[in-house]
Amino acid sequence: MRWIALLAVASGCAKQVGEGDGIVDDDEIPQVGWVAELIGHHHDVAGTAEIIDEDTIEIRDFVYDGGGINSRLFLLADGADFNRDIEISENLVGDDYDGDTLTLTIPDDVAPGDWNLISLWCLPASVSFGDGVFEAP
Repeated sequence: MRWIALLAVASGCAKQVGEGDGIVDDDEIPQVGWVAELIGHHHDVAGTAEIIDEDTIEIRDFVYDGGGINSRLFLLADGADFNRDIEISENLVGDDYDGDTLTLTIPDDVAPGDWNLISLWCLPASVSFGDGVFEAP
């Protein structure tokens, strides 16, 4: 598995996150109360992210086994190539989450139309451990 991660890092290839077109249309701009169900791809990631207010996202029932190398939560446009522009957590590796609640701050300089997806991304392996698109409840 390590050689795969090293290959991804060495190749410098961008990885698309989600199944959208990479553009946040007007009807896709997340609003207060919208939720994203985290779909786990690795390390048992699960949970429900909700936009609490213009500055805050809360993830309820967050599950993550703490595995990986350097994994952080990011916001980006559904279907966009991964980028580090909107990082909303520190490295979560090493901490075991089992139904926890995380409260995360959306950076002040981020426009609502810049994102509609949340991802727990492993930086060295260039892979999403879990992600979800924000939708109206």
